[in-house]
Amino acid sequence: MNRFLAGRVPRADPLVLAAVAGLGVLTLMLLIGGNGDLGLTLTPLALTLVLVLAVRAPLRHSLLILGVLCLTLENPTEIPAAGLWRSPLYVVGALLLAHLNLTLPYKALFFSGLDMALLLLAGTWVVRRMMDSPVDTRGNVPPAPPLRDAALLCIVAIFFIWGHGLLREGADFRFSLWQVFRVIYLPCVLLLYCAGIRGPSDSRAFGVALVVAALIRALLATYLRHLFPSELDMPHATVHADSMLFADAFLLVLVVFFERPTPRNLLFGLATLPVLTLGMIANNRRLVWVELLAALAVLYFITPFSRLKKRIVQGVVICLPVIALYTAIGWSSGARFFAPVRTIRSVVDSGADPSTRWRDLENYNLYYTLRAHPVLGTGFGHGYDEVIHLPDISEAYELYRFAPHNSILGLLTFSGGVGFAAIWLLIPLGVFFAVRSYRFSTTPRDRTTALATVGILVTYLVHCYGDMGLGTWASVFTVAPALALVAKQAVATGAWPLRPGRSIDPSPAGNL
Repeated sequence: MNRFLAGRVPRADPLVLAAVAGLGVLTLMLLIGGNGDLGLTLTPLALTLVLVLAVRAPLRHSLLILGVLCLTLENPTEIPAAGLWRSPLYVVGALLLAHLNLTLPYKALFFSGLDMALLLLAGTWVVRRMMDSPVDTRGNVPPAPPLRDAALLCIVAIFFIWGHGLLREGADFRFSLWQVFRVIYLPCVLLLYCAGIRGPSDSRAFGVALVVAALIRALLATYLRHLFPSELDMPHATVHADSMLFADAFLLVLVVFFERPTPRNLLFGLATLPVLTLGMIANNRRLVWVELLAALAVLYFITPFSRLKKRIVQGVVICLPVIALYTAIGWSSGARFFAPVRTIRSVVDSGADPSTRWRDLENYNLYYTLRAHPVLGTGFGHGYDEVIHLPDISEAYELYRFAPHNSILGLLTFSGGVGFAAIWLLIPLGVFFAVRSYRFSTTPRDRTTALATVGILVTYLVHCYGDMGLGTWASVFTVAPALALVAKQAVATGAWPLRPGRSIDPSPAGNL
């Protein structure tokens, strides 16, 4: 019976009341400070919808959507498309991925929409655990304890290094915040994924999301290169972090076919790989090719010598003389036909490329600084010492001494051997669990997840060494879910058995 007909007034949902109140306040703020921007003014409606859905939906669904948004939306601080073009969702990307005070005229909003979203999801998970809600626990496989504990150790080490740096003379608190932000998100988001992802049953959904996000960015890069064909006007179509996204998706598609070489997967590869390749070419980032080749080389030594792998090796061996001749002829050539050779030379020969030479000199400065602080490092809040003075680029990039191109060597310099081992432990542990899970997996899906995780981690390593990979949303939202999936797969497959007394929830995991 209708409650109104029965004379009873339905009780208002507190969540709905809070959402409506927040919607009204935020809309009023934007009407006052938004300068009449309709898209900006309507943003609260979308935010309210997201808030309600996030609180109601399983955590894995929210993380899946949030990850796709972070991988596809534009981040104004990265100056996408060299500032020559903006998508219709530019404001949404700015509100989510950059500090809100860059869009809204309120200095107190020094955090991003993503920070608010992550706090909301973390708070939702805590409340559900306190209320013993089964929303996120039904069918949930616990992660391998060492990988989860490594994330906690990473967070503790970050705050220790931060405090150590601030206690040293000459520390810059503002720059120390930027250094902390570059490393704190990965372990925190990883813990969220460990809480939200159920186990191997979720790997397909996150794999599809990764490929879809990469295809969107690849199509965008190709379109922008069509609009601005000159590399002088627009050197790079999107952003550097997309190199990781393109390489990860490319590797995933190859691994899917390698583990299950069916006509369907072949068609899938033929439909996606050309698009990803065009995106990589359009974005004009040489590091993406290094990432792809390095990951393929590692996967070659991990996988068994199957018939498909044998044919691939035979093809490569047959082509080696042609490749060597092509490289030798094109090493000093400026012809367009030898562009791949020039890319290889620019990576290995600092005399042939000013950018590579800059990085070599910067690496020397980092090494010199590390030699003076080998154990605990300089701490966050300090930059590297310029033994060799490079051109002053502080007006364009004032963080250049605090966030160098070589993220690995930079982190080692700022955190020292002890701090670096604690922060970086996640990566070798992730590779260990991925390889071990691959050996224990019996299904193509689980083997694909394990191999893709190895590829993602190798790509991340190469990107961090070659250019600023720490703290980018592409790295956080590809590495964190991959680590969480393999941490749970290690337990589900028996690659890392739990101690007696701990068991896996036997209830059905259900479907996404």
